Amino acid sequence: MGFTFRGKTYQVEIAGVDVFPQGFAAVASQIRDFQGVNMLCDIGNGTMNIMFINDRKPAADRMFTEKYGTHQCMLAVRENVMRTHHATVDDSIINRVLRFGTADIQADYLNTIQETAAGYVREIFRILREHEYNPALMRLYVLGGGSCLIRNFGEYDADRVTINDDICATAKGYEYLCEIALRKGGVVRAD
Repeated sequence: MGFTFRGKTYQVEIAGVDVFPQGFAAVASQIRDFQGVNMLCDIGNGTMNIMFINDRKPAADRMFTEKYGTHQCMLAVRENVMRTHHATVDDSIINRVLRFGTADIQADYLNTIQETAAGYVREIFRILREHEYNPALMRLYVLGGGSCLIRNFGEYDADRVTINDDICATAKGYEYLCEIALRKGGVVRAD
């Protein structure tokens, strides 16, 4: 297969492909820690991907995608600020509150944003319970850009919930999985 990028022509031969469930790569290097029943929740911009990892093995029949990412939270905040204060709030302010829990804005606006985000996180946990999340019986591992929502606005047992907010976690995981494949005889050519 060939393509041109920035005026330079490249030839690429795809020698093999590995497919992993969304979010799995981010935890692959720590898979030994996933004893018992674990739920992985990868909250992205548009979706929330959920999977179970039982005794270090992904449960292929227990993987779900919900259209409930950070973008939907942004929309809910924007709508609630408009309804409550009859004002439009800039996305950068909403992002700051969602990422860090606060922003340098008037208290009543901040309170509206925080309350909306907290309600959104309660809904995330309701969805997780629909998929059989039970904090007494399993651990929850949250990652992705939306992990900050759980950290800043969630009510959870910090001993049973791990939040990974490393934005490079998935890339690091794919690098780790590639290294394992190469050690087991996989070949990556750079002709």
